[in-house]
Amino acid sequence: MTRALASEWRKLISTRTPLWAAVAVAALSLGVALLLGYTAYPLTPMAPEKAATGVALLGVPALMVLASISVTAEYRSAMIRTTFLATPNRAAVLTAKALVAAVCCAVLAALATLGSVLVARWAAAPRAAAGLDLAHADTWRAVGAVALVAALAAVAAVGVAAVLREAAATVAVLLMWPLVIESVLGTLPSISAHVGPYLPFANGLAFARVPAFTAPFPMAWGELGSLAYFTGFVAVCFAAGLVAISRRDA
Repeated sequence: MTRALASEWRKLISTRTPLWAAVAVAALSLGVALLLGYTAYPLTPMAPEKAATGVALLGVPALMVLASISVTAEYRSAMIRTTFLATPNRAAVLTAKALVAAVCCAVLAALATLGSVLVARWAAAPRAAAGLDLAHADTWRAVGAVALVAALAAVAAVGVAAVLREAAATVAVLLMWPLVIESVLGTLPSISAHVGPYLPFANGLAFARVPAFTAPFPMAWGELGSLAYFTGFVAVCFAAGLVAISRRDA
């Protein structure tokens, strides 16, 4: 496992993909934070979770695409065969990819969240900016929560990529599920109250306390329950990836 982790880390830092991902996440996150800070109600302290909206709603899907590339790029170039020859334990290979992707995405999400808080504080009125103090525990709770959601989402992305293998199909699923499918299901008046509490990414956002694109609906459990539900969804995605790589030829 140590050798597999080292190999995946070298592959990650040998490309410019993480740099471009960091630029994309920063642009999306800081742009939204600037807008939210500038338009925040001036008489009420702004919550740090609101400042992190861009990271959670747009940055995390972008990071999921980054995580999936560690799998789809190797299948596209047929390098996955060499990887499996070097490390015959395919489960160890996929686990290493997931761990490296999770750490990378968590760090990028944490930095983007912290930057979003600072940008929103700079753009907001003084009283609104008072809620974005770095000395507040809520600020660091938001940083940690969004980073954890990003790490879990990265693991799910690796599992989905192992099942689909094709980059285009993987990217379509990873972007459409949180941004389109859940948004539609969580907005339809006839079903949102019944389906919404069981949408996986809605539960991840509920744990992070970030407002979603969907209509507000009561969750079936508390914040820790939402985290457990989202973690279970991630585990299913990753388990499906493990089954796929063990039963199909490279």
